[in-house]
Amino acid sequence: MDDNGGRLGRLRRILERREEREAAGPSEPWRIRAGGGTPTLPVTEEVPLIRTDFSDDAVWTAVRDAVLAPHPQGRGEVFRAEVEPVEDRRFAGLAAAELVERVPADPECPEEPAATLLLVADATTVTSAEHHLLLVEIDIDENDLVRRLRVVPRAVQMVENNLTTANMGWEEFAEAADDDGVLREL
Repeated sequence: MDDNGGRLGRLRRILERREEREAAGPSEPWRIRAGGGTPTLPVTEEVPLIRTDFSDDAVWTAVRDAVLAPHPQGRGEVFRAEVEPVEDRRFAGLAAAELVERVPADPECPEEPAATLLLVADATTVTSAEHHLLLVEIDIDENDLVRRLRVVPRAVQMVENNLTTANMGWEEFAEAADDDGVLREL
């Protein structure tokens, strides 16, 4: 995958929204629209993989490494999940809604969040047999709707790459989840 694929798509969407905002007039910054709160999550080019459970370092390491592992595809191509681990005890025990409140405004486009996808290693990740993570999406086109889905570590790359490049939509992954709400494969 082209290293800039997700970033170029995101830049294109930012430019389109900037043009729409200029035509519509001034808007409020993301943090005000989202209800305030101190933005404490780091601004990153990649999807943050946020550790909120600090009870088992070995599980965290295994999950993080599985998410970051290369995924060979056909014809010698190798894909990786474009995620950045965030290991900060200030996020210990926070729920998805609390993490969304801590997403800062995009420095280049303050009306939007710096991240629209969050990957969370929470207590369920640590205690579940498959160590599935919580994937959170902030849909700014749907009035900042927050969606959640559980994903096993080996499926993170496929989901992240396809969502950030807009190859597939959230609904496709939600429909592919098993009856227990966990996405394992497509």
